[in-house]
Amino acid sequence: MSRNNSIILAAVVFMVMGVVMAVSAFGFQIYYGNPELLRIAIFGEVLTAVFIVFWIRSKGSFARVGFSTLKVRGLVWLVPVFLVVLYQFGLIVMEFVSRFNQLSSSTVQLLAIIFVTTLFVGFNEEVTFRGVLLRMLKPDVHPYRAIVISALLFSSFHLLNLIAFIPPAAMLFQLGNTFLFGLFFALVALKLNNLWPLIIFHALWDFGSIAGDVLAVNLTIPTLVTQVFVIIAIVVQFVLLKRHDLSHLKPTSLTSAKI
Repeated sequence: MSRNNSIILAAVVFMVMGVVMAVSAFGFQIYYGNPELLRIAIFGEVLTAVFIVFWIRSKGSFARVGFSTLKVRGLVWLVPVFLVVLYQFGLIVMEFVSRFNQLSSSTVQLLAIIFVTTLFVGFNEEVTFRGVLLRMLKPDVHPYRAIVISALLFSSFHLLNLIAFIPPAAMLFQLGNTFLFGLFFALVALKLNNLWPLIIFHALWDFGSIAGDVLAVNLTIPTLVTQVFVIIAIVVQFVLLKRHDLSHLKPTSLTSAKI
């Protein structure tokens, strides 16, 4: 996919989600931090996913934006956080089952909407930031620059939450947190050469964060464990990055197969 097409795709993703936040805040008075916002966001996420698939199929190929042969060795850096997120998911499922008869139909419906919406969020954000934009930045030639810039773009994407009146302190924390995860995701994406594991992790992480709030499940400790591991992994991977073989990222080595 060309640089211009990559920028257009990213711009549309930013625009759609900006509209979602505006509609939620100004149309329905539902502000950031309220899980009910996802009843609106689901429409924007579905629309974004359809646009991404159509745009990539018409302008390039999925192989060129991160859907090539999986490098299994790269999973070593994702497995620890995957175990944590599965633990979180298990806690939420157990809480849901134990309280099912006490939950209102509206709450059950909201949890289903959260699950579906976060699946689309995982797909949309990983394809946009660790697929299209990261590959556009030529990580095979300038890996450090590509990783840092893609993380900054991912972090800045969350500034859209200001439209839905996220509190300033929460915004600052989110910017720092998403920048760290952006670095980690980019490093792992380059090693994996395939976005599906990251899409699944991203979706489960977001689901756990939001559904945990709805069901009042305390996820503080697993969240802290994940954040500490991510920081350590970033430092180690940046030190070792020069030794990584990134030849599989060169355009000439990618197939044109589409998913």
